[in-house]
Amino acid sequence: MCGELPTISRGMVNTRIRYFDVAKGLAILCVILSHSAIEAQYVAPSHIANTIVSVCFSFHMPLFFILSGYFMHPERDFRWAKEAKQLLCTYLLTSAAVLLGVTCVATIDHGNRRDVLRQWGDAVLYGSGDISDLTLWPVQLRIGAIWFLLSLFWAHLLLHIFARLPYTSVWIVFSFAIGYISARHVWMPWSFQAGMCAVAFLHIGYLAKQIDLMDLMERFPWLWGIAAVIWLVSIIWFDGLSMAMNDYGARPLIAVVGSLAGTLCIIGLSKLADWLPGVGTVLSCAGRSSLAILCVHLVEDDVLPWRMYLDSLHNAISQVPLAVTCFVVRLPIDLAFAALLYVIPMINEWFYPQLSKRRLVSA
Repeated sequence: MCGELPTISRGMVNTRIRYFDVAKGLAILCVILSHSAIEAQYVAPSHIANTIVSVCFSFHMPLFFILSGYFMHPERDFRWAKEAKQLLCTYLLTSAAVLLGVTCVATIDHGNRRDVLRQWGDAVLYGSGDISDLTLWPVQLRIGAIWFLLSLFWAHLLLHIFARLPYTSVWIVFSFAIGYISARHVWMPWSFQAGMCAVAFLHIGYLAKQIDLMDLMERFPWLWGIAAVIWLVSIIWFDGLSMAMNDYGARPLIAVVGSLAGTLCIIGLSKLADWLPGVGTVLSCAGRSSLAILCVHLVEDDVLPWRMYLDSLHNAISQVPLAVTCFVVRLPIDLAFAALLYVIPMINEWFYPQLSKRRLVSA
């Protein structure tokens, strides 16, 4: 099954580069790990959880955008129907699962289902990755990780627009600046400003492909060492990097450059991991399943009262870092339901678009 799964990147090509899938596998695992560490911090704050957050957030979402840009063809026409189906409709379908899940939990807990649906409906409508005081109208909850789908749609659209304009790079820097500065004053719906900043990471990925950066890294291996040092510095000085809210901390330049260096380092580690028997296969499978895993993770993250569960887990297994315990509990849930999505007719094509493409080819 794994060999046929698509990547989270929407720029599909005929020839896969497996170590990129391995990198995405590492990144999606880090998404779950970092979210587990954040939840653990509310229950039992620890240096380990804080370090996990610093390491993971320093690169994981930038990596997805950069690799998406690597496979893009912005010189082609923007495919509205394809992008809307694969990103916006997947967002809406995942959101519907969240609404169903929170309604079920409210029913079990004898809560007010109308209030729950209203609050989560507002979160779905606004499409914000986190809670903000700067929204156009009061929104009590955040939709969470699938802000990525909305932001990726806008970033794809903007890159296609800017690629047709003279001085493309200038327009992209301008978009990043406007998205970053405006986010300090108002937070718009549907993660549009996140997309305005994310387009820069897409463009960097696209340029990396044009200059054949990976070949350059192989010809000058010392560049890996420079990237590792930059990434390490960005982790040590980490004070926030949330692409969901255009928050790049007090040192945004270091955060951005560090995320690029971190992405390079993860790709380098992925090339090494790809040679390890079994490891490369498992991680590349996770990478090709990353869209389904992300959406399933979002549903369980929004629906399940993890802080209540973690309190009990911490009391039961206090000798193990709570962030690790939470990750170990959540990961099998996410993987199992992502695998389940693959075998459900019709539904699977939303989360594994390559199935739809294969069906059309066979027809």
